[in-house]
Parts: sequence; structure tokens; C-alpha cells
Amino acid sequence: MKSSKVEICFIGNAIVDILSKISDETLHKLRVPKGSMQLVDEELSEKILKNIKNPKIISGGSAANTAVGFQSFGGKCSFMGQIGNDKFGDLFSKELNNSGVFFQDQDWQLSEKTSKSIVLVTPDAERSMNTFLGASVMFNINSVNEELITNSDMIYVEGYLFDQNDAKEAIYHCFKLAKSNNIKIAFSLSDLFCVDRHRKEFLHLIHNYVNVIFANESEIKSLYKLNLRESLNKIKNNVETGAITLGSKGSLVFENKIEHYIDPVHVEELVDTTGAGDLFASGFLYGFTNKYSIEKCGLLGNKSASEIIKYVGARPKISLKSFLN
Repeated sequence: MKSSKVEICFIGNAIVDILSKISDETLHKLRVPKGSMQLVDEELSEKILKNIKNPKIISGGSAANTAVGFQSFGGKCSFMGQIGNDKFGDLFSKELNNSGVFFQDQDWQLSEKTSKSIVLVTPDAERSMNTFLGASVMFNINSVNEELITNSDMIYVEGYLFDQNDAKEAIYHCFKLAKSNNIKIAFSLSDLFCVDRHRKEFLHLIHNYVNVIFANESEIKSLYKLNLRESLNKIKNNVETGAITLGSKGSLVFENKIEHYIDPVHVEELVDTTGAGDLFASGFLYGFTNKYSIEKCGLLGNKSASEIIKYVGARPKISLKSFLN
């Protein structure tokens, strides 16, 4: 990897996804807020696992999902995150490298278990995420491989990392290193509740470091505590390039304050919305790193997001290169 240049270094929580279909009744019984991402302890994660049947287990994590999608388009990338020294950590590392994304854990001396995200999918295709952070909360300065950053044209960071202080310090280090080396910085707001928890810090980061922003409608409105139009005007004054996903309504993309609406891609049967935002970012970033028009970037984002919601899970089952034809 020493002399190997990549387009993007993705930085985020290294999580194993455990996906299962579940009834609304069981979701209610477990007291899981529908459609949200909540942090759970090991005890609650074990309780949820006992109430699901035939789960699908794959390596996941928001930024890692985006990295795999980016690679599926033909992009070259690496990933930085912290796993535990257990069978789930082995699974995460092997699956990510087998997908073509370079990943090498920095520290195997952890006693913590690898992080898990138990994704419960109800019949209406809504997903409720229950995340046991585990080893991910140990991401710190020592987890950072500076060479991966300096050998990249861009870094992409997920907002979820800001849920613990050591990771926060590490991310500031990554941002400063990238900025001092003229490496572009992309940032995803990740989740509505994540924005609520870190609004002030996110605003500071956006104003001082971020070149490319990703958010959905509820996240951007929460960030500024304004309506969508006012929030868009604010973010366009602070960031050069960005994309706001609008679910079934498509997306809004902008570059140098010029905004474009991108029509949605129709999907016959919606199965699972897990990873839709992650895969949107994959398509958008592939277009962006290949100097496509901002409208084409948005269209590639919509196409890849519409593909991932056709089946359970957040990793593409087809080569996303097919959308380039």
C-alpha cells in the first residue's frame, strides 16, 4: 500500500451488520424506536438477537458501505476503522478486503468485541438500527494510519464517529492532516439524532474543513433548525459541493452555490432502505472524483440508492459499473 495512491480514504465505525425481518408487534415489544438509529449496550443487543430469526450477517458500517459501493463503480479506495480481536472482526476485515477495499487494522490488542448493528426491517421496509459500538469506540489517534490519508485525494468521514471523545480527537487530526496536504474532505451527517447530539461541533467542522457534504432532508433541517429552503441556503454558503437526499422525492445537489434537483429513480418493490444514503454517496463520489457534472453525480447517487433498496442489506449485489453505460 505504501506507494499505492487511492482516490478516497473512508473513515468510520467498523461494524458487522446483523439484518433481520421483524413484525411491528415484536419491534414494539422490544421498545425499539421505529426508523431510528439507537445506541445499545451489550445486554440489550443480546436481548434483541434472541428475538430474531434467520439473520443475515455481513460486514457493514456507514462509511464502509459507501467504500464498497464506490469500489463497485470502479473507484479505488481504502478504509480506516477499529475492529475487535474476535470472529466478527475477522469477518469484517476479510469481507472488506475481498470486496476490493484496502483495510488493515492498526491494533489487535483490544479486549472489546467488534461493533454490531442489528438492523430490524418491518413489513413496510422501514429499518430500525440498534448499534452496539464495542471496539468502534476505541478508535483513537493510534488507530489512524496517516499514510492512508496522505496517499488519498480525498477523505470521507461519517458523523457517527463523533459519539465518543477519543474518536473525535482522531477525526480532528485526520481533518487537519488532510487540509494541510490539500486533500479534499467529505463529511456525512449520518443520522438525525447524531446531528442533534453534535450540532455545534458539526457546524464548526463544516465551516472550517468540509468541501463536500452529505445529508438527508431531516438532517440538514435539524443542523440549522430551519426549513429545507433556508437550510440549503445556509449550507451552500459554507460548503462548495453537496447533496441532500429526499427519499422517494429524489435529491438536491449543489456546486459553487448552483443547485439542481435530481428526479428519483422509480423502484417497483421497496424491500429495505438500509444503506440507501450510504450508496447514494458511493455514486455521487464516483462521479465527483471522475469530474462528472454535478447533475450526473446526483443521478449516479440516485441510481445506486434505488438499487440497494430492492433487497435486504447495504452492499450491492450487482456491479454498479453497469450504471455508467
